Amino acid sequence: MNNTSLPLHPPHPYRLFIELWLPVLIWCVFIFYLSSIPHLRFLQNHWDFLVRKIGHLGVYGILARLVARALTGSTLWSWKKIFMGSLVFTILYACTDEFHQSFVPGRSATVHDVLIDSAGAWLALGLIP
Repeated sequence: MNNTSLPLHPPHPYRLFIELWLPVLIWCVFIFYLSSIPHLRFLQNHWDFLVRKIGHLGVYGILARLVARALTGSTLWSWKKIFMGSLVFTILYACTDEFHQSFVPGRSATVHDVLIDSAGAWLALGLIP
């Protein structure tokens, strides 16, 4: 029996961390950085609100996909469990991010933003299983 497609050695745990979990960590730091900017505005007109809310959808959608990718590569979980784990992680991170924003001048913590973040995660996970 020829198993030439199987690796001779399993990947090193550090390699798994770097390839799978480091992108999650970097993206969380990026979100934290954006949340640390006082009075964050992208546009100086009425479109700013819409741009920021679409940004919430996209940023947390990306986080959810990165977590799903990391879980897929580092566990033997079913897609349903990966979906739920990714969604729960992303929602909890959104909650901590909103709490963090409550200490930043010109920013506030809102349940509304957590709901938008959660919707972005759910959409991103549901669009590409």
